[in-house]
Amino acid sequence: MEIIKENTQTGHVLLAVLAGVGAGVLGGILLAPTAGAATRQSLKGLAHKYAGLASEQRQEAGHHLAERATRLRFATKDLVSDCRGYLQQWGLLPAAPDRPY
Repeated sequence: MEIIKENTQTGHVLLAVLAGVGAGVLGGILLAPTAGAATRQSLKGLAHKYAGLASEQRQEAGHHLAERATRLRFATKDLVSDCRGYLQQWGLLPAAPDRPY
């Protein structure tokens, strides 16, 4: 008896899922604001628009990162120079010879 009950419940669930899918498809067709070709064209336009925006954002981020890398490089050189000066001042590092260039 339980096997029949399980099969019946499974059948009801399957029927409900199929009915839901059918209702969704029917509702989508009846409530669609435009025809399929127009919808595809609209989606293509949106895809191109957002691809362009993404490309612009990528370029801006690249420029921003390059600028930050340059500032970091200069800050690092300044920090190394300062550290070298302190180490020389404290006698922990010999003074660099003056180079005539």
